[in-house]
Amino acid sequence: MIQRLLHTLPRDKIAKRLVRNLKWIFSSQIAIAVLGMLSLAVSARALGAAGLGALALIEAFARINARLVHFEPWQAVIQFGSAALTNEETLRFERLVGLSIVLDVIGGLAAAALILLLAPIVAAPIGLDGSGTHLLPLGALAMVVSLRATGIALLRLQDRFDLLAKIDIATALFRLALFVIAWLLGGTLLHFVIIFVLCSFADGVVAFLFGQREMRQRGQKPKFGNLLVTLRQNPGFLRFMWNANIAVILRQTTQRLDVIILGALVAPTFVGHYHIARRCGDAAIRLGRPIKQAIFPEFTRLAAEGNYLRIKKTALWISIGFCTILLAGLVPVLIYIDPILDTAFGEAFISAAPVVSIQAVAVALFLAGVILTPVLLSLGRDRELMLIGVATATLFFTLIFPLVMAFGVNGAALSHLFSNAFWLAASSWLVIKTLREKTRHTNVPTSEVLS
Repeated sequence: MIQRLLHTLPRDKIAKRLVRNLKWIFSSQIAIAVLGMLSLAVSARALGAAGLGALALIEAFARINARLVHFEPWQAVIQFGSAALTNEETLRFERLVGLSIVLDVIGGLAAAALILLLAPIVAAPIGLDGSGTHLLPLGALAMVVSLRATGIALLRLQDRFDLLAKIDIATALFRLALFVIAWLLGGTLLHFVIIFVLCSFADGVVAFLFGQREMRQRGQKPKFGNLLVTLRQNPGFLRFMWNANIAVILRQTTQRLDVIILGALVAPTFVGHYHIARRCGDAAIRLGRPIKQAIFPEFTRLAAEGNYLRIKKTALWISIGFCTILLAGLVPVLIYIDPILDTAFGEAFISAAPVVSIQAVAVALFLAGVILTPVLLSLGRDRELMLIGVATATLFFTLIFPLVMAFGVNGAALSHLFSNAFWLAASSWLVIKTLREKTRHTNVPTSEVLS
């Protein structure tokens, strides 16, 4: 697909930069997906289905609480930082970075406090008992220091996708190495939770430290000063950050809270089966992240220039190429799902085949629209994107309880399938409508308007 893009798009600096960044991110995400599946296989064999289910609940509880209160500013920093750097407003950019750091610190502390507050209350209702009850608050330590959002913004704005890729691969290798050591030494659930905390801490600070290094090399440094002045210099920053995060929060809430809901409705063994399905799906979703990560800064620049026709053409070709890859990968997985699970996780997990298959189709629907979010954000449709997210999450939470009651653990995967289909249809319609309006206003020939 990358080579197709190279031959299709005009051979200017934008296309070359986009293709270079896509190669770096695709390579890293493939490596991370493989390493993640290996880590999953090791933890499954070390803990068994019930232990893996408990680990999934602890991780999900920590991450969902963090997502609810830690509003990541990286998308807003890229959106407004691109304009500042283009206009050579260095001081404005440095103040933006300072604001981002403050927001990250406050978000991390708030997430840890929320986890500590809720852990004793929810442990038993979600199916954690015994040692699991005491391990749930430990997840708070994983969220205290989380400056990754600021680091991501800095590295992507400075076109250092290569460095970010290397950092993410190193973190995944670190996690796998610790998992293998714990497995060989007969590690318990406690040891795997500690590894989760250590890896989350590394994930939260390493990208930030390298982002700061990039700033220093360019003679820049974060400035904190009066944050209200920074907000006045960037009107709409908080609104953009709110809408962008609400859309992501709603999406990730359905992808984290489903495990918590299942913990209250089914046995830990079935939660372990579902965790296998979700982690396999997450590995596939990693293949879509590179496109969003690489294309969003480019789309923001093109939108600032008013070059909507270029946005339309780029989005169309990427969507066609990625959907072709999805179809080629999904069919073999569905056909050979039993031997795949047996080989990867052991015979005990073959019974997870139905939920894994349903989740695979649900993930494919989500990935088919991977380009839609960055397109809508770059076009200023953050509010509409947020509303679609609200509707999608509402549909998911409306469906999950009756579907789980009717179909067991498979019902959770069916909830994702139906809600992802709705999200894809609604977002596609909004992109087509918006691009028609934008290109019409720029006097684009009718034959070239996306249809």
